[in-house]
Amino acid sequence: MKTKLRSLIIVAVLVNVSACTYIKNLFPDKEKDYQFTTEIPPLVLPPDLAGDSIAKVTTAAPPAEPVNVAPAVPSTEAAPTVDRKLIQVGLVDADQGTKRLRIGAPAAIAWRMVGKALSRKSIEVTNRNQEEGLFHVQYDPNKKEVEDGTIWHEVVFLFKGFEVTEQEYVLKLVENNQQTDVIVMDKEQTPVADETSLSLLTLLNDTIKADLAK
Repeated sequence: MKTKLRSLIIVAVLVNVSACTYIKNLFPDKEKDYQFTTEIPPLVLPPDLAGDSIAKVTTAAPPAEPVNVAPAVPSTEAAPTVDRKLIQVGLVDADQGTKRLRIGAPAAIAWRMVGKALSRKSIEVTNRNQEEGLFHVQYDPNKKEVEDGTIWHEVVFLFKGFEVTEQEYVLKLVENNQQTDVIVMDKEQTPVADETSLSLLTLLNDTIKADLAK
């Protein structure tokens, strides 16, 4: 009886050992392989990630975001405009018997009108200061344009050209309530009321009116 029992125990032990060996073969222990391995094989990268491509991808700056620039807003302030047909021009009485040329327009527009009239009549302007509204002019009421066609007229103009008969005047533009007065003054900038100054104002008045009528 004892012999049979001993034989059964031996058979059971052998079967147990065989089973353990079979299980270990199915799941081998890799711990020793890692412990005794001296070198890890290099990592193989695909061609598109090799070299500096990774660095370029990681260091490349992100594309700049488009900047929305607001469109410029046009200024609502425009230069003064006046209908030429509505501009009134005429001589008016002033202090101490003097006359003034009154232009029914702001000083900025009247300045251009007076300058244009002086140029049309070939009146010499020696100095101008728009900030102060001053024209310094040389004016001779008896000066006539040269007549073309004869040598005599040219000879007379040549000799009379040396005669100094022009007088110095200062035209001052004063704006008041959207209209501008042109005052004739002497070189000391004192208002004058002689025939020459009146002739100058009349000439400007007629020239500006003729220009507005076009």
